[in-house]
Amino acid sequence: MNLDRRTLLKGAAAALLIIGATSAAIPTARADTLPERFASLYEAAKKEGSVVFYTSYRQETSTAVLEFWRKIFPDVKLNIVQKQTLDLIPSIEAEKAAGRTNPDVVFISQRFILDGWAKRGYIIPYKVRDFDKISVKYKDPNGNYVATAVTLLAAAYNPKKFPDPSVLPKKISDFLDPKWKGRIVFSDPKSAASQLTWLQTLLAQKIIDWETIKGFARQDFLFTRGNAESVRLLVAGERDLSPLISSQNVITARERGQSIESYILEEGVVVNENLLSIFKGGPNPNAAKLLIEVLTSAEGQELVGNAGSYIPTHPDSAAPKGLPRLQDIKVIESDEDIGGEETQKFLEQFDIVFNRG
Repeated sequence: MNLDRRTLLKGAAAALLIIGATSAAIPTARADTLPERFASLYEAAKKEGSVVFYTSYRQETSTAVLEFWRKIFPDVKLNIVQKQTLDLIPSIEAEKAAGRTNPDVVFISQRFILDGWAKRGYIIPYKVRDFDKISVKYKDPNGNYVATAVTLLAAAYNPKKFPDPSVLPKKISDFLDPKWKGRIVFSDPKSAASQLTWLQTLLAQKIIDWETIKGFARQDFLFTRGNAESVRLLVAGERDLSPLISSQNVITARERGQSIESYILEEGVVVNENLLSIFKGGPNPNAAKLLIEVLTSAEGQELVGNAGSYIPTHPDSAAPKGLPRLQDIKVIESDEDIGGEETQKFLEQFDIVFNRG
């Protein structure tokens, strides 16, 4: 398997971007080290002794960050609390309701949640050293949060079933062709945040409408609980393709030698952002600044990107092997109320369309 593979298909498939596998790598060496760059912050953080990080990273990403942190900042203990985003949000809300602020730094993927927390005074605005280097698309102008990386919500297929990928759907509407009936797998938006984000974003941007979703309902989708299960079904040949599987899951499967590829549709791609914020009233304010500086730095973004198959937002960070750079893809902007009132209305209508009680 070629781990560097990233090809634009020719002819009728020119719009299909193959997303290859990635492998872990050590961040690129730079003129000054992180301990040198943030020496004064490190000294202040040593007096606090620890930092608490609430995150929805995958386990392998959290492990890589922990190992990296222990080597470069051994005198400040990094405590990671790892939960899925949709579990992390109510946990923080419950702690706040009880008058507690347990985390120093929080990573979630919903801007509207962080905007709401900022209005309620939960977040300390903080512009990291490299704030001006990161595109305005991937940060709050006041410094309430910064996106350090993204994952792609792209289409996927089994190349054993499609040795000539030019026959694949090139637009979302192509998935409505009757020839794909009974061949599509899709994670249920009730349990999969990626699919929920994708659908709500496409509706909000008027790229699809409810007639499109009604067309999906006629295609006999096989619903799964999440992207990992959708990948398993594609690899096993039980279904042939999907309009959406997270790039992380595809890359993980490819690294295991499994038969699956991702590609970007003509409309572009929705991304999930890794958004970091410092919480006001957290137990270790200086260590919080140190942690967010490290994770937003070029070195930190490369580390996290390689460990979790994320695409960095820092222009000096290299993307993991096989993944495109952000500036090379058409990104569909997303800032939807995922998990809130609009989501509940969407899911109720979705169940009606798919005739699910």
